[in-house]
Amino acid sequence: MGLKVALFSGGKDSVYSAILYWPVDLFVIFDYDFLGLASPHLINLRKSIELAEALSVPVTVLKVHKGSAMKEQVDFFRKINASKIIAGDQGVKDHLDYFSKIAEESGAELEEPLWAKDPAKLLKEEASKLSFLIIGVKDGLESLLCKKVGRKNVNEFFRTLDNIKLNPIGEAGEFHTFVYNIYDLGVQIKVRCKKKIAVNGYKIAFLA
Repeated sequence: MGLKVALFSGGKDSVYSAILYWPVDLFVIFDYDFLGLASPHLINLRKSIELAEALSVPVTVLKVHKGSAMKEQVDFFRKINASKIIAGDQGVKDHLDYFSKIAEESGAELEEPLWAKDPAKLLKEEASKLSFLIIGVKDGLESLLCKKVGRKNVNEFFRTLDNIKLNPIGEAGEFHTFVYNIYDLGVQIKVRCKKKIAVNGYKIAFLA
């Protein structure tokens, strides 16, 4: 029996996908350094690792390189004998196709439990299980940065997003999140925004 591996960032979609297939054997964080974008999750990698440790799941960080990223990822999944790869894509078909190919070539089964779900329903579903903090936003959305969202205020958060015509789950990178409370598993870590920076049209919070 191979390993059940969840693609992990500490964001709500990756965490929720993982708990839908709980327990998992390993979290993997991919560092695509060639994309030229500042990742709120990699900037706050220490907190993502802290969350993984609170969940008692080992975590591996794998840096992949331009021109060989897919091969490196396939080789990784083969070496660890992954039988199932869990991802948190909802509507970006390029991502689905990419990881479908990786799973096929590595001999693993791909699970995409959020795929094609209604974004508004998915947001509320996630918030019924998780509390999360907004850790990165595109320019013009600064009012959302460092906002905490959970079951008590998700409807208010949804109305805010709906008023500005924003995808409720930020699937196109409009905003990024970090999970700090998983209700059913009784896992909670302390988190706060320590500093805010601007990078290439994006606002990012450093977490403490």
